[in-house]
Amino acid sequence: MTINKINYNLTSINPFTEYTEVRPSKIHGFGLFVKKFIPKGTVWWHARPQDVSIITKEQFLILDNSKKTSLTDSYLECLLTYSYYDKVLDVLIFCLDDSKFVNHSIDPNSGTVEEHGLNAIARRDIQIGEEITEDYSYYVQCDWLKKYKEYFDPTCW
Repeated sequence: MTINKINYNLTSINPFTEYTEVRPSKIHGFGLFVKKFIPKGTVWWHARPQDVSIITKEQFLILDNSKKTSLTDSYLECLLTYSYYDKVLDVLIFCLDDSKFVNHSIDPNSGTVEEHGLNAIARRDIQIGEEITEDYSYYVQCDWLKKYKEYFDPTCW
C-alpha cells in the first residue's frame, strides 16, 4: 500500500469541524450531530492524513496474534469499534477525529462519495441538531476480520 493511492484531503481543514459536534446519542453512546445546516450533496467530512490511521492486514494480524493483556484487549476493542474496512486498499481505517462517532441507521442521511475516498457526503439535507448516520452494511467485511464480525455487522448488535 502506498499513500498516493489514498484520496486524502490535503487542505489544512477537515470540513467536519465546521459542521458537526459530538453529543450523547439515542442510537448508541455518543453521536455526531449537525451544528451548521448541511445541504444535500455537501462533503461534510474529508480526512486529512493526520485524521486517520491506516492499519494493514499484516499489522493487525501481528497485534491479533500477540500476547494479550487487558490493555492490548482494550486497544483492540477501540481499534475495531472505531475503524472501518476498505476493500480496495485491504486495510482498516481507524478514525482518529470525531467522525468515529457516526452511528448506524438503515435510513442514513450520509454516505461515502467514492470507494477509499476518506470522505462523507450528505445524502439529503441534514438539519441543525440532527444526528449524522450511515448504513454500516455498506461497509464490506473481510476475511481477516471474520472472527470480529460483531464489530462490523449491525445485525450482531
